[in-house]
Amino acid sequence: MKENEKNKEPVVNEEYEDQEQTDKCCSETGDPAGEDRSCCSKEEESSHQCNCNDNSEVEELKKQLAEAEAKQEEYLKAAQRLQADFENYKRRNRNALEESYESATADVVEAFLPVLDNLDRAIESFNESNVDESILKGIEMVRKQFLDTLAKLNVEEIEALGKPFDPELHNAVSQVEAKEGQEENTITAVLQKGYRMGERIIRYSMVQVAR
Repeated sequence: MKENEKNKEPVVNEEYEDQEQTDKCCSETGDPAGEDRSCCSKEEESSHQCNCNDNSEVEELKKQLAEAEAKQEEYLKAAQRLQADFENYKRRNRNALEESYESATADVVEAFLPVLDNLDRAIESFNESNVDESILKGIEMVRKQFLDTLAKLNVEEIEALGKPFDPELHNAVSQVEAKEGQEENTITAVLQKGYRMGERIIRYSMVQVAR
């Protein structure tokens, strides 16, 4: 009986040994209360390592987010520049078309102005001679239709007679002495009528100016 008791191995309490090891470790670090157990707790070390990994992942995600936002801002600015360039292109194209239309219209009107000049001369000639009044009215009617058509194209006669001479509108071909009470550079006669289309001068007025 005694031999059996001697051969029987003692039961080891592993939890007790772990606690003993923990107490020993804490006593060596000067923490008898066991408050700082990082030196001997594998679970806490593992938890600390996980937290570090989590922080690293968060920082990486923040970095990726910042890069994505920077690219988004870059793409937005590029799209805005492209939109602005397209609007400028449309405006330039529209202006070019308008300029081309006005230029072509002005060329056609200028080609027909000698016809209008001849109608004016015919009316002046008929007023100085005895002709059938119906012919004169017919010519005046044609002239009126001509002027109405020009008005639809925004073409109008340049005012000249009695106006101050303006080199932007008039072309002085002769000068005469100013009469009493007449100011210098006043237009005294119109030798050929001028016409404009908006701000575009189709033909300058040929005038006589007082000096």
